[in-house]
Amino acid sequence: MAIPSAALVLAARPRAATSTAAVVAPLPGCPYAGAFVRRGVRTIAVTLASRLRPLDLPADAASPYAGTVEHRGSLRPTVKALRAAGVTAVLPGSAAGIELAERISWHLGLPAGDPEASALRYDRGAQATALERAGVPAARTIRSSSLAEALRWADTERLDGYTLAPAAAGTPVPATTCATDFEIRAAWPALRRATARYSGSAHLVLTEQLSPREYVINSVSRPGPDGIPEHCITDVWAESRGRDGMLDRTDLLDRHQLLPRALSMYLLRALDVLGVVCGPVTSRVAYSEGRGPLLISALAAPPTASLADEALRAATGEDRVARALEAWLPAPRTELSPVPAPPRRVVRVHLQARAGDSIDPWLGRIVRQLPTVVAVSDALRASTSCPSTTGQPEIVLSSTEPEAVEADYRVIRALEREGLYRVPRP
Repeated sequence: MAIPSAALVLAARPRAATSTAAVVAPLPGCPYAGAFVRRGVRTIAVTLASRLRPLDLPADAASPYAGTVEHRGSLRPTVKALRAAGVTAVLPGSAAGIELAERISWHLGLPAGDPEASALRYDRGAQATALERAGVPAARTIRSSSLAEALRWADTERLDGYTLAPAAAGTPVPATTCATDFEIRAAWPALRRATARYSGSAHLVLTEQLSPREYVINSVSRPGPDGIPEHCITDVWAESRGRDGMLDRTDLLDRHQLLPRALSMYLLRALDVLGVVCGPVTSRVAYSEGRGPLLISALAAPPTASLADEALRAATGEDRVARALEAWLPAPRTELSPVPAPPRRVVRVHLQARAGDSIDPWLGRIVRQLPTVVAVSDALRASTSCPSTTGQPEIVLSSTEPEAVEADYRVIRALEREGLYRVPRP
């Protein structure tokens, strides 16, 4: 079962006979529209006018929205249109929609975080500052658009290593590690330009370099009967990286164990400090042996779909999209199905293929037929080249027998060494 906050267990609010939800600045792949349609909820997309949308932020043109409202900068006509449509829930469809969604919700009298502090739900720098002020452990961080200011801070701190990243979490611009002022200077201009194109902000964060072992924690929040937000941790994943820094594997953790519980308890405190009121949050946390858990980022945007979603449901009974929808429009209370027993191990194996490599058909067939394989990326189903824009191809392993999962993991790595990938000819 999920780990709740210390507040009382929620009683589901009755849902109106007909409900309408507005999804603000949805990106392609946003799961809300289709999921709401399956629940009989009408959905409206609130799109951003081209001059308000970051240059490289794509629009969602494929989801089944019943209508569209274009936000052109003035809040009044947008709120008026949504009020006339009978909107009963407003959800951010991406990081770019968080602030606008909270402002609209405030005007409509719907649950949302404080719109004057929206940055706490997506900005790494604002989050680190808020946690430090509240006495919650946080990584040493500076948020700035000025290289000179960042270098002065680094010279004062004199840390062993730094991580340079966009201030806006969820921006598809990878962070970079820096050991010296020279490396910070070299990485700054390109990272700043890319950040501005994707997020509309040129602010970066320079942070102390934390443990390479990171944890991804998914949670859902909603107001309780007394109005106080209640947070529920749904799943905790541990990421492991190889010596080259590439993602190796991501393991679903048993939340009853000591480390996942410590991470969860820390995050429950952090969510309160960050003013999270309603909806899902995906958080990244590092663990320091001397200081305990430290937040890297928290993003109050739609949960990202993954190949492991079905395996997660089979292992824990959790459906993160359904949980997210019920935060805004709770369904009538039903009896909770027990968590399947015995417990299942779930591992996402991230392949080490490079862009342009293709999968050897014979070895790819062996991988797909391994006993614990439950899902594979499209790259392992066809003789096409591995794409360069969708991250590492992956294989999901799941079984009630941990030893079987580990055995198949070792087989996959052995097949990689034996020629799983066909390198394109120059």
